Amino acid sequence: MLDYIKETDRLQSIFLEVLEDTSKKELLLYLLCYVQLVRKEGNITVGLDQFLRCASKNFITNRNSWKDVLAEMNIFTITDLYGNAYTGKDIYRIDEREFYFMRIDQKYCRNVNLLSSKAIKYWGVVNKISHYGRSVTPYDAVYASAIMFNEELYEELEGYCEFQKERFRRESAFFEALISLSLAYRHYSRQKHEQVISYISDGIKKLTPLGDVYYNINLGKFRSHLSKLLKRLQKGKTIESVKIEFVSRGDGKESFWKRFLSQVRGLLKRLKGGKRWTLTSSEMVCYYSIEACLKRQINSPKES
Repeated sequence: MLDYIKETDRLQSIFLEVLEDTSKKELLLYLLCYVQLVRKEGNITVGLDQFLRCASKNFITNRNSWKDVLAEMNIFTITDLYGNAYTGKDIYRIDEREFYFMRIDQKYCRNVNLLSSKAIKYWGVVNKISHYGRSVTPYDAVYASAIMFNEELYEELEGYCEFQKERFRRESAFFEALISLSLAYRHYSRQKHEQVISYISDGIKKLTPLGDVYYNINLGKFRSHLSKLLKRLQKGKTIESVKIEFVSRGDGKESFWKRFLSQVRGLLKRLKGGKRWTLTSSEMVCYYSIEACLKRQINSPKES
């Protein structure tokens, strides 16, 4: 996958890198912090120190490793008061005693709303999966691709599935189906109506042999929704969003034990005096606060 990532748009490649190793999710946190400050200040250029304060609230150690993170991301340019610019490995030359500004690569500044939306969607997808450091399994890949489809990250999904279908040959039909469906949605506005219908028909055809439940996915219901969408398009109507739904894993016995363990954990939390503040919980608070901030900014009259 590394070869494919190198050829991909840098913002998308960061997302794909984190999907491959979710222990690197702090890369997306940095992106979220930048987007939050851009919305707050109304300017694509923000103070470096202000940016680092945002990041260090959730990852305390980042105050010491921020140069490593920004150099690896390679999508930000940092400038000093004299106009000198630092990007990539040049960031290591920065003297922290001076004052600096930072901004994201120019091509991402053309549509701040799109950048904000993608950053939140990326973070949402990664927060729903977790395989810190271990090898990605077929279930991981299928589940992640389903979540990406639901978030309408069609361009990213195409590249992800192109790699995964070679990596997990037994699951290739599912990945190929999502590629076809992604093409239908991504190119709907510029493709011939017949071509979009062909993409969706191909997706249904590839999903049919996989049964009604596939890796915890309610595939029967998904195919039913796609068939309705296909009929809608065949009547000349516009395309609609279709979502993948999941089924409960295991039988009643497993559900009983899950409920039992949940009750035990709840009791222990009450005995200890409430929910423990952890790195994961702090990340979630950051995510939801940023998401709420972005929604307020997007709906603000100042943005119009």
